[in-house]
Amino acid sequence: MKLKNLYLGIIASAFLFASCSNDDDNNDAPLGAYDNGVLILNEGNFGTPNASVSFVSNDLNTFQNDIFKLVNTPMVLGDVAQSMSFSNEKAFIVVNNSNEVEVVNRYTFKSLGTITEKLQNPRYSVVLNDKLYVTNSISKAVTVYDAKTFAYIASIPLNKTAERIVAANGKLYVTNAAYGSGTDVTVINPASNTVSKTITLANGINSIEEKNGSVYVLSGTSTKNTLSKINTSTDTATSFEAIATKSALNMDIDGDKIYYTQATEVYAINLTATAFSDKALFSVKDSSWSTFYGFGVIDGKIYSGDANAFTSDGTVTVYSSTGTALKTLTAGKGPNGFYSNNN
Repeated sequence: MKLKNLYLGIIASAFLFASCSNDDDNNDAPLGAYDNGVLILNEGNFGTPNASVSFVSNDLNTFQNDIFKLVNTPMVLGDVAQSMSFSNEKAFIVVNNSNEVEVVNRYTFKSLGTITEKLQNPRYSVVLNDKLYVTNSISKAVTVYDAKTFAYIASIPLNKTAERIVAANGKLYVTNAAYGSGTDVTVINPASNTVSKTITLANGINSIEEKNGSVYVLSGTSTKNTLSKINTSTDTATSFEAIATKSALNMDIDGDKIYYTQATEVYAINLTATAFSDKALFSVKDSSWSTFYGFGVIDGKIYSGDANAFTSDGTVTVYSSTGTALKTLTAGKGPNGFYSNNN
């Protein structure tokens, strides 16, 4: 009898092991053709509905242009793809001049719906607690939608520039700055959809990122650079600046490092740094205002988008952290952003 029980126990253990192994395999399995890679957002020519999204795999061996149109023909993405945000399997693509947010499955890129209500030149978005928050440049408001049903919920008037937005510590942080001018970050309480505070920082705010519950804000002008860190418990900021380095742009955070660009150069400092770096990681070819039209750092690789003055398709170059060119790709018009897309 004991031998029979032992035998049955061995069989049960084998089934359990096989079941766990299958679960692990399923967790690693791609959820669609565009899983395990990077999405490249190409804004397209203003006034022309030729915005697009490209995909490159993490190993840089698989590349595909215009995946939205490929999957959803005859639909087109629209006029000026400005930015993208995510919630679970959904991607929300903000299409600025079309006044819409296109919702897709981020892994298959199948269209799930289009949001249009109350959008007036939408710019950036973020999802918090199953709600989608979108900044609008004309209405100077943040519009709120159900991230599951896409229904309009409310508008939060800022009465000032509404640009980039991030979520941290259960709150929303919106930059009131655009095109190299602006000093404020508005804090929104999403429970009441009201402004709870305005934080005044250095002029020239151009980037904002959340990391480990803190919010980092980069300002760059022709006279100085400033990096501010907002404590999201108190909504107070500490900052440091540099006058030897100027006009910093394109901040992105990857791992424990803050990356940014200045003219044709890429820099990196630690999250705990108290000063800007005076030594660039590397520099790229000068392409006038098209240089670093798009910039991002994902898993140690640095992605650069050159708009080629919008007269031809954009060029994306992927670099190592030391500046070795790993891959050069021809993307769509005006590559302006890079987004990790791993399950």
